[in-house]
Amino acid sequence: MTLANDNTTMHNMANNPKELTLCLKKICFQAVRKHFAAVGTEAVLGLPTPLIKDLLPYLTVCQLDELQPALNQRGVSTHSEWIGVLQDMSGPNHVTDFDTEEEAKHEVMRMLFTLVFYGFTNPFVKRNITNLNTPSFLWAAAKCIKHFLLTTPVESLTAERRPLLNLLEKRIWSVGVSQNIDISKRRTQSALYVLHRLLDHGVAKKVVVHVQCPIVLAWILHGRGSQYVNPDLKDLLNSKKASCISQAASASEDGPSCGSGLGTRASEDQVTPCKRSKLDSAEQSRKANFTLDPQALCKTFSPRDGPSAGACPWGRIDCLDISQCGSDSLRVLNSALPTFFCLRSLTLHSFSELLPLEKLDIKVAELQTDLSFVTSVLRRCPHFTSLHLAGMRLPTGSSLSRLFTTLSESNPLLRSLNLEDLKLSDCLPEILNLLRDCKLEELLFNDCRLVECWSNKEESLQRLVAALKAVPSLHTLSLAQNRLAKNVCVLAELFSGPSPSSVKRLDISSNFIQPAELLEFAKRLRTYRPPHRLNLDLRVNPGDRDPDTWNAALKTLRPFCVLLVKGWSSTDTMADHISNM
Repeated sequence: MTLANDNTTMHNMANNPKELTLCLKKICFQAVRKHFAAVGTEAVLGLPTPLIKDLLPYLTVCQLDELQPALNQRGVSTHSEWIGVLQDMSGPNHVTDFDTEEEAKHEVMRMLFTLVFYGFTNPFVKRNITNLNTPSFLWAAAKCIKHFLLTTPVESLTAERRPLLNLLEKRIWSVGVSQNIDISKRRTQSALYVLHRLLDHGVAKKVVVHVQCPIVLAWILHGRGSQYVNPDLKDLLNSKKASCISQAASASEDGPSCGSGLGTRASEDQVTPCKRSKLDSAEQSRKANFTLDPQALCKTFSPRDGPSAGACPWGRIDCLDISQCGSDSLRVLNSALPTFFCLRSLTLHSFSELLPLEKLDIKVAELQTDLSFVTSVLRRCPHFTSLHLAGMRLPTGSSLSRLFTTLSESNPLLRSLNLEDLKLSDCLPEILNLLRDCKLEELLFNDCRLVECWSNKEESLQRLVAALKAVPSLHTLSLAQNRLAKNVCVLAELFSGPSPSSVKRLDISSNFIQPAELLEFAKRLRTYRPPHRLNLDLRVNPGDRDPDTWNAALKTLRPFCVLLVKGWSSTDTMADHISNM
């Protein structure tokens, strides 16, 4: 039956020269694919352009990648071939929106690298496994990826795939941690070593943590931007006692494991082995010689002439993304962030509805910042009590009013609000709304250009004062550096009427308050008499313009105020100008 069919096919082809030609071309193209190394790129590129275009769909991705630069010089694009591979991998109905061949190629290489390196498969990989499961393919694909996922089998990068790690160091900009890493187990040393190479020897600046593993987060942050040292990690790394990390680790298949010193990158090379009741042997000692110190890891895993020959550098993390930010991870971050000066972007996600965050201190140095990254956190923090925000500049047309709306709606336990070097002159309605129902104890609007855009400054300030009087918990108020000047007299009304304010500390420094204006303020305040002795900050106001009037105002205030006064020199014209501009 088969012979008859073959004879029939050959007969038909003999009667149809076009079909015979196509069949021979296909056989030749398949032969070129199979024996590409022997044929050579020069021979392929020497073919006529129409024939090369017909050949391209038969080539492997590595062969396409190798030929692409020379083909581009001849005006031949490989875009349709890369798109064809994507459709072959994802199905014909999958949208492949890649306008250039480079974009399409990088997507193919990214997808295939992930499948081949981590041992996954699909129909395309199964059909092409002979051409894909090779060092040459992984090397070519690694040149096209920017993100590396730290998961099994990362150990291969310390063994047979070691050369690949050298390339990844130069290419990877983002590292993801997708599995819990038990750093008490010896086999995790290889994963930490790869992390160390990418973050400290490589160019990776972004870390994405997909799992809740606070001790690993502490290890990643240690020395890579923040000056904070997590105490749990410090105990683990600096343990020099002859004891195993845990009985569970000792009983595991990984054998005993111990911590080692990590005071600095020049820490001790020798690691004290665990004391065991078992007979000591060379193999047991080797297993016990366990370290989490990146410097020691480099000495353990790198060749003698490798990058660990000298002292290891410290990497810097400028972008951190935590996909599952639980309370333990948040505690690690909360301690690390105050000295994390190189961090430029922080993204937190949580599967729970709420975050346990209570305090947030943000000082922004960028020219423009998106307020939503602050408000999105605040909306998920019902236990939030303290916010310090300084220096935030919004895009043109934006307002900080959303901040006060969010605080009003989402943070009923807010006790301290400290805003500094911001523009709040267009936020008065939202500020008043926040003050109507809050438990604020401290409110600081320092250098916030509060009255800058108010058409009627005195009337608007009176509305603010009325709202502040209605907050019985408020004991500290600062309006420093807001150019209040003559309008300072309105603040005396804080203590007027049958329900005076409970404010005990009032800061009106650096407001260019003239002596006559302070005297008027003092007379009104004497009339209203605060219920508590008032701590009043009057520093950096031009009292020397009229010393006699200024001293008279101070004399009026002293019976019911504790004054903080610092001399002012009007000859310092720059300070004078800045205070009143």
